[in-house]
Amino acid sequence: MKIETWVQAPEGRLNAGVLLEAGEDVSAVQVLDALDRQAREKGIWLLGRAALRREGRKVGVQTCILPAMELPPLESRTAVYRLKQPTEAQVEQQLQALAQTQMISTEDDQPAHAGDLAMLDFDAVLEDGTRFSGSMGRNGTYRLAPGEDLPDGVWQVVVGKKAGESFACKVQLPHTYEDKRAAGKTAAYTGTVKKIVHQTMPTLDDAFARSFGQKDLIALREQLKNKFVEQETKAAKRIVAQRALHALCDETAVELPTLAVELEAEYQWRQLERRLEKSGISLEGHLRRLRKSREELDVSIRAHAAEDLKLRAVFLAVARQEGLKVTDAETEAAATAAAQGRAGVQIDRMQLRQRLHVEKGMRYVMERLTLTPAEQTTAQ
Repeated sequence: MKIETWVQAPEGRLNAGVLLEAGEDVSAVQVLDALDRQAREKGIWLLGRAALRREGRKVGVQTCILPAMELPPLESRTAVYRLKQPTEAQVEQQLQALAQTQMISTEDDQPAHAGDLAMLDFDAVLEDGTRFSGSMGRNGTYRLAPGEDLPDGVWQVVVGKKAGESFACKVQLPHTYEDKRAAGKTAAYTGTVKKIVHQTMPTLDDAFARSFGQKDLIALREQLKNKFVEQETKAAKRIVAQRALHALCDETAVELPTLAVELEAEYQWRQLERRLEKSGISLEGHLRRLRKSREELDVSIRAHAAEDLKLRAVFLAVARQEGLKVTDAETEAAATAAAQGRAGVQIDRMQLRQRLHVEKGMRYVMERLTLTPAEQTTAQ
C-alpha cells in the first residue's frame, strides 16, 4: 500500500489516493491508519471522518484538515458551582438505604410480605403458547418488590402465599423486556412457592450506629450528611466543568469544513439506523414517535453533527496549540480496551487518536479551571 497523491483542497478538504500492491487485500481501517500516519509525519491535524472509494487497486480518500482558529485564553478561567445542603428527609433516605444492607432474615410458616425473599418454581408462556427467555425458573430466589427480577403482576401474586402453595396469573410484560419476542405481550405464569425468607429492617438506634463505627445515631446521621455533601459537590463540580468546556467552545469562532459536517451527519444517521434495527423499530415508527418528518429529523441530525464536530475541533485545536501528543502506546492501549470482548473487530485508530487528543485538550482546560462554590442554600 502506497499513498500516491496528497492534495489539500479548498474548504479544508484533503484528497488522497492510495495504490494497493497486486493482490493486496486491506481494510478501510488499515487505509485510514496509513493516511493518519502520513498526516502526522507532515504535521497535519485531521478532523472528522473519512469517505473511501475503491476502484481496482486504487482507493480514493476524502477527509478534512483541522482549520486554523483563535482560541480564547485558556488560563485563569473560573466557574461557580451551587450546592444545596441535604434535607432531613434526604438524610433519612440515606439511613434507610444503609439499613437495607443489614436486613434481618427469618423463616417461619407465615405468608410472604412485600420485600421478602421467595424461592420459586415457575413456568410461563405467551398467549399463543410460545416460550420466551426467562419463562422458566427452578429454585430461584426472588425479592418481592418492584424493579426486581420478577415482572410486575407476578411478585404481587406471590405476596400473601405460604411455602408449598401454588400461584397463577396473567401479566403484560413491559415493552422493554429483554426478549423482544415477548416485549409488551401477555404471559400466563403458574408456579409453586418453595420457601419464604422474611426480611426485617433493623432498629435504627445507637447500637445500629455502632455497627458502622459511629458512637450513636446522631453521629451516623452526621456522617451520612457529610458523605451526601461530598458526593453532591463532586457532581456539581463535574457538571459546571462540562458547562465551562462548552462555554469555551461557544466563545471560539471556527469555520467547519462542509464535508466534515456532512460525513459526521451520515455517520450519525447510520448509528441511528443500527440502533433502531437492533431494537426492532422501523424508521417510520421512530418518526411517528418523534412527530417529525424525515426531513425535519435530518435537519436535527445535521445540527447535532455540527455541534459535535465543533466541540471536537476546538479541543483538537487546544491539543495542537499546547503541544499535547498522543503516543503510539496510548493509542494501542485504548484500541485494546475498545476491542475487548469483540473478537476480530478492527479499531479505527484515526478516529481513536482524534478522540484521545480531544480528551487531552479537555483535561488541559479543566486542570486550569478554578471552581468556586456559591453561597450554599438548603434544599427544598
